Amino acid sequence: MRIFLLLFIIIFSLQSWTKADDIRDFEIEGLSIGDNLIEYMTVNQIINNDQGNYPVDSKFYEISYSGYLTQYEYVNVGIKRNDDNFKIYFIRGMNIVKNKKDCLKIKETIAEDLKELFPKFYFLEGSQKHYYYKNSTQYISQFSVTSDANKSDHARVECMIINDKDKKIHGELVSTLEVIIASKEFNVWLDNL
Repeated sequence: MRIFLLLFIIIFSLQSWTKADDIRDFEIEGLSIGDNLIEYMTVNQIINNDQGNYPVDSKFYEISYSGYLTQYEYVNVGIKRNDDNFKIYFIRGMNIVKNKKDCLKIKETIAEDLKELFPKFYFLEGSQKHYYYKNSTQYISQFSVTSDANKSDHARVECMIINDKDKKIHGELVSTLEVIIASKEFNVWLDNL
């Protein structure tokens, strides 16, 4: 486990970053907000990878990215329904973690890198109960264009630590380290869902 964590920190730290004023300057597995997913996946791959995280009549839906992954075990992408270009509004890179302590250590390292990348962004750090998995906790370091992250573009790194009660209620769930970038439009929609 320690080798995996060290490798993850090294890989993440080696990304060539410059200071960014726009969330679109940040990539997860080569994907950026505003890219057209159709350049990376076929229409059938996109349509057949809906994660079912949102109602079928919702404005957005989240798909599992099926491209080659180098830093994350899983990547999900948020796109609008009925958009023939499949423009990306949300990207979530995830790795499974075994325990909270190791996850928080990696999160702290990534947050320090993001502070350098987004020096002009508002920074917020804390924890909260998950909106759906009521017994589980998210430990978040968040960077947003405005002081209200729910109404602006933002990037965040979080440890999503799943509680045993939620595992019993919802079935097979795992704790994850997540790096997320989301557009203002997606965040406003999600906040009003």
